[in-house]
Amino acid sequence: MTEIKENPLFKHFLYPFLNPESICIFGANNEFLSTMGAMQLRNIIFGGFPKNKIFPIHPKLNEIQGLKAYKKVVDLPEIPQLALIILRPKTVPQVLEECGQKGIKNAIITSGGFREVGNVDLNKILAQIADDYDIRFIGPNCLGVYNAWYKYPEYKEISLNTMWIYATPERGNISVIAQSGTVASHIFWICREKGVKIGKSVSIGNEDNIDTVDFLDFFSKDPQTKVIGIYIEEIKRGREFIELAKRVVPEKPVIGIYAGGTEAATRSIMGHTGAIAGNDKIFESVFQDTGIISTISIKDWMYYLRTFSSGIIPNGNRLAIITDSGGCGAMMAKAAEKYGLQVPEFSEELKLKLKNYVPEVANIDNPLDLTFQFNQYNLYIKIPKLIIKSGEVDGIILYAVFGFEEILDIIKSSGGKSYEEFEISNEMLKNIYLKPIQRLAKKERVPILYIGPQGYQNPWVREFLKANIPVFELWDMPVKCFTALTKYLDFKKSLQKKLKNE
Repeated sequence: MTEIKENPLFKHFLYPFLNPESICIFGANNEFLSTMGAMQLRNIIFGGFPKNKIFPIHPKLNEIQGLKAYKKVVDLPEIPQLALIILRPKTVPQVLEECGQKGIKNAIITSGGFREVGNVDLNKILAQIADDYDIRFIGPNCLGVYNAWYKYPEYKEISLNTMWIYATPERGNISVIAQSGTVASHIFWICREKGVKIGKSVSIGNEDNIDTVDFLDFFSKDPQTKVIGIYIEEIKRGREFIELAKRVVPEKPVIGIYAGGTEAATRSIMGHTGAIAGNDKIFESVFQDTGIISTISIKDWMYYLRTFSSGIIPNGNRLAIITDSGGCGAMMAKAAEKYGLQVPEFSEELKLKLKNYVPEVANIDNPLDLTFQFNQYNLYIKIPKLIIKSGEVDGIILYAVFGFEEILDIIKSSGGKSYEEFEISNEMLKNIYLKPIQRLAKKERVPILYIGPQGYQNPWVREFLKANIPVFELWDMPVKCFTALTKYLDFKKSLQKKLKNE
């Protein structure tokens, strides 16, 4: 048995949607700027999918984007494992039936114009055809799938992207399930910038055949998925969703956005996927009951996913704040207490130990205000190590991590002296300053969240992102993210207590 066949999902019915052997595509041509299908095909090719396993189908064209085109699906030399359909809605039933006649069992229907615009009869026709030919399909009204782990480890560099968005995030352990194609793919540009590493993302649209529950089950068993993000406009199988989420969340954190619950949101959703949105309080209750971390902010959602993907869940809610700025330290302390976190005063014993590694003008307390700390080894290693080893806190936020590369360039260009002792590569600095303390943080389950005020484009900050170490450009978000970690911890504790009492 090969390594890929040992994947527990190899026989799951959703596996071929993310890892098809071959694809046929309806609606692609050579007009990139006017046709969504052209961009979707382009992205499939660009991801490295084997060209001899891509079959464009077009009634008039003989060649599409360098690939041989076929007039009808019946003309194909083999039975594709997946059909991608981007056609006018009235044409979709006929094409789906032709796929069924060919023997195709899996389809992604990108086309809109169904239930979401009141075209309920077309939905019924699709459902009947799918039932007649034993076809499973994603959509309609969706963008399909993105899989950076395509047939891994058989293939290590190929990705499958049926979205029309050409950008892709770095491959990571986050998987996304969204009824919105925007949430499933438009965020990819921002993901690159902010280091949100998504390995798999699915846009499921109207959920006429395959729904959130199906993919939640799939990702719960997926060895490449460690944290799951969901965007919901409705839940069709409420009981199954709740029962499944209760099993999934203790093993893999789930971060959720529910978009309905208000009058304007409900109107928008009805025209988007045709969903009947439920009461906001009901969904919040479902999220709370199942342990799903809830937010209505896409920014928070992305940062929560990134923080959980680093894999360190704290032991409690006590937070230490290290800063070289009294202002942001005070703001973080206030926010932390407003969110229900503790910012405990350090013991006299710990203060005495810290005194050896901080400037004379430092305010040795919590927040620990260093005012200015030039000794980087103390900042990154000695001080956090003492705080972690004290056992007095469960997490640390450290402001500010500066990249000296940029600072040295400014000093030199201004006619200042050269500091050769600081001219060390960022890769080496990462090995010296970050890796040792991160090993301790993981061992003791005390996450360290860093703040790099030079921004995400700074080369030193990029090293944090590459290593999947939580780093932020401003100081409000790390407090929120640590709070999310503690909420997840509280849920797991309450669940353990409940099981123990039973």
